[in-house]
Amino acid sequence: MKKLVSTGVLLLCCTAAYADVAQAGPSNTISWGFSFNGFFDSVSNTFLPDEVIAGSFQGSDLDHDGLLEKDELLSLVVGELDYVACAAGSNDYYQCGATSFSFSPDAGLHFSVGSYGQDPEGWVGGGRLITTGDQHYAYEFNPNTTTERHLYWTSDTRLTMLSQAPEPHTWAMLAAGLAGLTWRARRRTGRG
Repeated sequence: MKKLVSTGVLLLCCTAAYADVAQAGPSNTISWGFSFNGFFDSVSNTFLPDEVIAGSFQGSDLDHDGLLEKDELLSLVVGELDYVACAAGSNDYYQCGATSFSFSPDAGLHFSVGSYGQDPEGWVGGGRLITTGDQHYAYEFNPNTTTERHLYWTSDTRLTMLSQAPEPHTWAMLAAGLAGLTWRARRRTGRG
């Protein structure tokens, strides 16, 4: 009977910990890392399996619809540039930002980001545009030369997603489980 009661108490604690965190709401920030591997290079006319576009994002699903959208983002880093933070620095000579974003574990990751700039005279500049599922376009120009790079998504392009931090309810469940195991171990050593 004591085993049944202790198991029931442990289950109630786990359920309460999960319910408490689930009700905490939008203050829970989710963080994910991602990498897209393998692109078709239209200039060399070859598939580049080792070519990588990687980054991370953070946000809160404020409307609780299971879909993280652009307006719910805190950061969106692609390469070394945070496209949420850089938008504030946009001006007549430099534009930067995310035009679209959506993520859910079921629907996947989709975004379009871009940055471009030039000197006031328009002699030197460059930029990049990345639209998942479509292309990564980068260019630079100066009076002597212009370079462009076109990478395209193919059916062989692979997305890898990594949760950067366990969800809060995961920590709560782990803590409740460890507390229960500790309590049971102490109780057994007290008998022997």
